[in-house]
Parts: sequence; C-alpha cells; structure tokens
Amino acid sequence: MKKYFTILMALALVTALVSGCAIPGVSSPTLTPPSGQGAGGTLEIRVTDAPRTDNVTEIWVKVSEVEIHKATTEQEQDQNTDNDSQEQDEDGDGEWLSANITGPNPFELLALKDGGIQQVLASANLTAGKYTQIRMTVEQIQVRLGTGDNITAKLPSSKLKFVQPFEVKDWNTTVLLFDFDAEKLVKVNYTGADKEPKIIVTPVIKLTVEKPKPTEAVVKITTPSLPNGAVGASYNATLQASGGLVPYTWNIASGTLPPGLWLTSAGVLGGTPITAADYTFTAKVSDNSTPANINTKQYTVTIAAGETLIITTTSLPDGKEGQLYSATIFAIGGTAPYGWTASAGSLPDGLNLNSATGVLSGTPSKNGQFNFTVQVSDNSTTMQTDTQPLSIRIAKN
Repeated sequence: MKKYFTILMALALVTALVSGCAIPGVSSPTLTPPSGQGAGGTLEIRVTDAPRTDNVTEIWVKVSEVEIHKATTEQEQDQNTDNDSQEQDEDGDGEWLSANITGPNPFELLALKDGGIQQVLASANLTAGKYTQIRMTVEQIQVRLGTGDNITAKLPSSKLKFVQPFEVKDWNTTVLLFDFDAEKLVKVNYTGADKEPKIIVTPVIKLTVEKPKPTEAVVKITTPSLPNGAVGASYNATLQASGGLVPYTWNIASGTLPPGLWLTSAGVLGGTPITAADYTFTAKVSDNSTPANINTKQYTVTIAAGETLIITTTSLPDGKEGQLYSATIFAIGGTAPYGWTASAGSLPDGLNLNSATGVLSGTPSKNGQFNFTVQVSDNSTTMQTDTQPLSIRIAKN
C-alpha cells in the first residue's frame, strides 16, 4: 500500500528575465554511511511530472541538497501518530543525513510525464530503521518558453520540507517519488508596460512513499548513451546505474575519454573537449557490496570541431501509449536559429517534432519500437546540417 502526502508551498513571485543562461552543475553532498550493525538499506529519491498545456517548453530544476531525518527512539515508538504531532518536533532531536545527488542536476521536468516516466535524483545507503522527514533545497528554476525566452526564478525560500514517515530495511530499497505538478509549478504572466514575461512559482508536489522492496543484487548501468559535444563547449553528463548497494563508484575500464573530459567517482563526465574525433571507451561501475558487484558498458562520443553544427542528443526517454510525452533534441555549433525535421523513419504515432525548437511532443497512440532520424540545419550562409538516428519505445498502457 502506498502512502500519499501532498504539500502546497507558494514560494515567490519572481520577475527576473535572462537570455540563454545555462544552469551550471552542482557538486554532490557527502554521503553519510550507515552506522551500527546490519547491512543497511537503500533510499532512492525519484522525480516525475504532470504535463503543461501552455507555451512553456522546458522547466529546469536545480537541487543543491537532499536531506533525510532519522527518527529518535521516541519518534520510532510514536511512528503511527498523526502528521501534526510530528511537525511539532520536526526540528528537534534526531539526525539529518545527506543523500548523494546521483541523477542529472539540473533535471528537465517536462521530459517526465504523468508519473509514467521517473528519473532518479538522489540515493543514500542508510541504517535500517524509521525516518520521519525529507527536505529538498531547490537552488534554481529556469523556464524556457516557445518564444525562445528564458526566465530564471531566484527563489527566496527554497527549502521544501515533507513530514512523512517511511522505513528503511536491510537489503531493501525504499523509493520516495516527488511528483511535481508542472501546470501549477510555474505560471507565466505578461504584465506591466514592458509586456515582458514574468513567472509565479508555486511548487505543488505529491510525495509518494513505497514500502521497502528487496534490492536487486546485480548492479547494472542504465544510461543508454552519452551526448555528443564540440571543441570548446562545456560538457556535462551523468552516468546512472541501478541495483546493488549504493553508493556506486565509477571509473574508466578501457578506451580513451575525449581530451579535456574526465569522469568523477560519482559518475559525472565533465570538462571542455579540446580535440575533435570519435572516442570509444568503457565505463565501469562498482557498488558498495563486499565483494563489490561490477558492471561495464561501452560508449562512443563524437566531438565536433568548434564551429561545426552537431546534434548532441543521442537517446530519448521511453513513453507510454495514451500519455503525454515531451522531450527536447539539442544541438550546438553553427548559427542559430536551427531548423528541425524528421528526415527518415517514422516518429511514434501521435508525436510531432517542432521545427523551430526541436521539441518532440504529443500523445502516443500506438505502442512499439519506433526508429527514425532527425536532421538539424542552421542559419548560416552555407547552411550546415547534421543528422542523428534515434529511437523511442512506447509501452502499452
């Protein structure tokens, strides 16, 4: 049985306007390992989203910290008390533990629809026992409109706190799902004499807690592919895995990373490429078991010359039949604005590719595996082009 807890927090009315501002990466907080006896259990924190119906094409959310509150002995004994009584002691005794932010950060909400597509945000290896709260610090929300405008919300009160009991068991995984309501998260108004777009930030998030489930013993790399890049352009991608016992440790088992890039032990591949070529390498993940479970996966990343137009997106999230879908295909280099087309193959029935933004969206009407090729052209006098084969699996509803 799942427990549901909905919190409505009105943060602020923000009127900051920017253009082309990228949200930088954020370092992961230190994981507090379990203490005492027992193998420990895994807490996995995921995010998902409900769809929008206006001209907002992207909502990027950057989280700087995720913390979990360990119940005191008295709170464990009173775990069945109501939320009001727990709220009174929420900042009292007990211990706050930090989770590792292991997923993409910032993450794009509109790529996650109706709870059908979930993305791991953070995880922690915790001592088995009762926990009372979780709080998430949202550092920044950036909105992109269909007009090309970028609006950044500078949140004056960014800490979202959820008083919701949950349990961690040895060799089990407990999943907390933050289900954002994107329709209510940001609202765009065109007010004032300047008629510039402004946003109201009102996070509405439903927290779903799943009971602990046995952890898959085998660790597996789940990142299907890595984005392409260009010489001189900042590169950032995060490798992800599932199963085993977190935290994971990443390194390169064989092959060569593009010069200028490095892989951290947390799975973040970052840096600035300096040489154009195709690079093939094998990533290796080890879990926290004794002995460690290991999995490897081979990747190929194309680095283009600095001014060359290249599609960086190399894979797209899966979707579900009858549920809204949205994903953005990105490119760098050349001269903006870009023009997008599906040059070969078949898009999933019900989906359309926006020729100006590269947003692939709609409601899939048929399940199956769909393979296609997208083409991007730039606005230069020579009109550079690039193509990229992609695929989407639409699951049966």
